[in-house]
Amino acid sequence: MKSLKALLVNLKIYYLMTFRNTFLVIAHYLLPVLFYLLFSVVFVGINEENKRTIIMSMTAFGLAMNSYIGLPGSVVRYAIGDIKRAYIAGGIKLWHVFVCAAISNMVHCFVTSMVILFTAKPLFGAVMPESMGWYFLALLISIVLSTLMGVVIGMFSKTEGFATIISQATFLPSLFLSGTMVPIEFLPKILQTISDMIPLKHTYVLLQGYDQRSLIFSLGFIVTLLVLLVIRYRFIIRRE
Repeated sequence: MKSLKALLVNLKIYYLMTFRNTFLVIAHYLLPVLFYLLFSVVFVGINEENKRTIIMSMTAFGLAMNSYIGLPGSVVRYAIGDIKRAYIAGGIKLWHVFVCAAISNMVHCFVTSMVILFTAKPLFGAVMPESMGWYFLALLISIVLSTLMGVVIGMFSKTEGFATIISQATFLPSLFLSGTMVPIEFLPKILQTISDMIPLKHTYVLLQGYDQRSLIFSLGFIVTLLVLLVIRYRFIIRRE
């Protein structure tokens, strides 16, 4: 019970600290919403058929922006250096910090996703998901997957600068190989094959409707990332 209370206090502090960091506010809220508005105008203007997928593609974009760009820098600060040592010396379990970072990011992702979901139709005439029940289940899986990607980038980075480079190297290819910006069928055959290894592609597919293949891929990615995080966490603690 004491451990749970400490975790909740940690989560509250971490979430509130997000709004005192200009970069995090921009990365988690301002940029995803601005790009959603801009891209939606362009996509719908190019082809009216994009109204059917604008919610899904912009939601996938928002998840990637939150998790790949906004999250790793926050995580790496606690995975290296004096802050980590202070937590360990004070007897505070370091995993609390990483869990709080993950949960906080999930909240950010959910908020931006709801903004997109409930404004896309009145603003751009977007077609709502056929099954809201499946959409929210797919959104939950997608938020967990993208968040784990961000935590992995942060925990495996040795500096904030390196985390930024890896974030960009993950974010940009993910956009163009996932189908959110360019339809998969327009890509060369080799890139279509490579795209199966892009988690964001399966996020985009699942948000459009049930797809067994993408569901298996997504769950497989989640399990793999969790294993990597456990291994990395033990290494971080053992090194101190």
